[in-house]
Amino acid sequence: MTEDHELYAPGLKRMKRHNGRLDLYWVADEKLVRAGYQPKTVRLYGDWPSREIASRCAILQAEMLEWADGRAPARNDAPPGTLAWVCRAFETDVDSPFHDRRQATRTFYSKYIRKLVDKAGDSHLADIVGRDVRRWHKEWLAEMGVRSAYACIQTLRRVVNYGCELRSSDAIELAAVLEKTEFSMPKARKRRPTFEQIVALREAAHAAGRPSIALAVAFQFELGLRQKDLIGEWTRPKADERARIVGAITDGAWVWQWGLTWNHIDASGLLEKPTSKSNGNEVATHDLRLHPEILAELPPRGVGPIIVDERSGKPWKSAHFSHTFRKIAREAGWPDTLWNMDSRAGAVSEAFEAGADPADVMRTATHTQMSTTMLYNRGGVVQSSRVAELRAARRKGVRREP
Repeated sequence: MTEDHELYAPGLKRMKRHNGRLDLYWVADEKLVRAGYQPKTVRLYGDWPSREIASRCAILQAEMLEWADGRAPARNDAPPGTLAWVCRAFETDVDSPFHDRRQATRTFYSKYIRKLVDKAGDSHLADIVGRDVRRWHKEWLAEMGVRSAYACIQTLRRVVNYGCELRSSDAIELAAVLEKTEFSMPKARKRRPTFEQIVALREAAHAAGRPSIALAVAFQFELGLRQKDLIGEWTRPKADERARIVGAITDGAWVWQWGLTWNHIDASGLLEKPTSKSNGNEVATHDLRLHPEILAELPPRGVGPIIVDERSGKPWKSAHFSHTFRKIAREAGWPDTLWNMDSRAGAVSEAFEAGADPADVMRTATHTQMSTTMLYNRGGVVQSSRVAELRAARRKGVRREP
C-alpha cells in the first residue's frame, strides 16, 4: 500500500457516512462548474490511498483544465468594434474557421485569445496602432517569453483577419498595419535526443511502471511519428454530435481519435498509419521487422489502442502524458530544455547522420516539402564534419600541377 502523502490526487474529496463508510469523489472547481463544466463530481471506487485513484483524479483534473483552456464563450456580448468583440466573433460565429479546427488547435487559439482580451479587450480596433501592439509584445515577452509572445501576435492577426471577413473597416485597416509590423520570431529548436538518451528514458519508464511511455518514445524516435499519432487525442463533441457517435472509444462526453491501434499493424509487421497533421492524407508506412527497438517494447498483439495509460486502462490524455513523461525524463537525466517532441527531430537527424538519402528521410517523416524536413535536421556538427571529410578526400585525389 502506498502512503497517502506520497500520492497526488487533485480534486479528491472524502466523505464519511453515518455508518462509517468512506466514499471517495473527485470534485470539479466551483468556478468552472458555474461556467458550465460537467461533470461536477465523479464517484471513485476503491480504497484510498491507491495509485489508481490518484491517477484517475489527475486525469479528471487535466480534462477540466483542458476544457477551461479551450472554452469558447457561448455568445458574443462584447461592445461592437472592440478587440474583445472581434475575438469573441472568431470563437462564437457558427461560420468562423475556428470551428473547422481540431480541438487541440481550438484550445491553443482560445488560450491566447484570452491573453488579448485581458490585455486590451476594451480597446476599439479604430484606436489600435502599431506602437500599441509593439508595447503589448514587449510586455508579453517579459511575462511569458518569446514563443508565447509571438503566439499572441499571430492570434491577434488571426482574429483581425476574421474581422476583415466581416467587412469591418476598422479590422481591414488594422490588418494592413499588422502586415507591415514585424516582430521577433522564436528561434528554431536545436535540441534533439541521442539514441543513448532514448534508451535511458525507456529504462526509466519501465522502472516507473510506465512501459507505455517507453513504447511511445521508441515509436517516436525509431519511426519519426508524432506523439498525437501514437497516443491520439480526446475531443469533446457537442451533445448532439456525441449522441450520433457509435463504435468509438469514449470516456463520458469525451471521444478518442487519431491514436495508434492494432488495426494499423498487419500480421507481417507492416505499419500503415494515417497522420493527424495531414488529416489522414499522408500515411506513415514502416516495416517493424526492421526496428528491433520497437519490437522489444511492443506487447503481444491485441485489439484497440496500443498505447494506453496503465492506471486507467484507457488511452492517455495529453496533459497527463506530458506531466508523466517529464517526471520520467528527469529521472533519466534529460534536461528540461529537451522535450518529448524533439524525439521526432532525433529520428530525422540520426537518419541524415547515417547518410540516408534526403528524399527518403522526407518520405519517412511524411513531409511534403524538403524545407520542412530540414527544420527537423539538428545534426549539424556530425554532418558538417562528414562534408569536410569528403571535401578533404576529394582534394587528395586532385593532381596538383608542379
